[in-house]
Amino acid sequence: MLRWLLLIPFALLFAIGAGMFALLIASVISPDLGLLIGGGFERLMAALFDMAAQGFDPGPAADAAFSLLGRLGFAILVAPVLLVAIGSELFRLRSGLIQSGLTGVLAALLPLAMLGLSRVPTVAELQIISALFLVGAATGFVYWVIAGRGAGGERADPA
Repeated sequence: MLRWLLLIPFALLFAIGAGMFALLIASVISPDLGLLIGGGFERLMAALFDMAAQGFDPGPAADAAFSLLGRLGFAILVAPVLLVAIGSELFRLRSGLIQSGLTGVLAALLPLAMLGLSRVPTVAELQIISALFLVGAATGFVYWVIAGRGAGGERADPA
């Protein structure tokens, strides 16, 4: 019970923080991801300030934009590691490869599903998807190192 109350939430929080750090590193290494994160945020802020300068209330647009950014952040950093952690605890999956791989796949696919990508991705989009996979895999690996190796608690001795 102590595992569910202390170790797993701590491991999840630490893994999400590591995922944010991995996303920062990926945005420096991948120019497309860096442009998406940095350039998109810069354009958003410029548009909101332009709206305010023209006398329009930027509140509703800011609320919608930051709500979408929050959902994307949740879909990239929180949901994949949380779903894999719950699944690994319930099914006693202790493999680091499974936890890292599944978290990476979910981190790459959940934002795509959320945005409804219904066409073949471009090369730049494939680089971003690959970077998101690696960020998710790093997040899943950090969770596995802290709490995943003992997923499901102690196994019952068959003897």
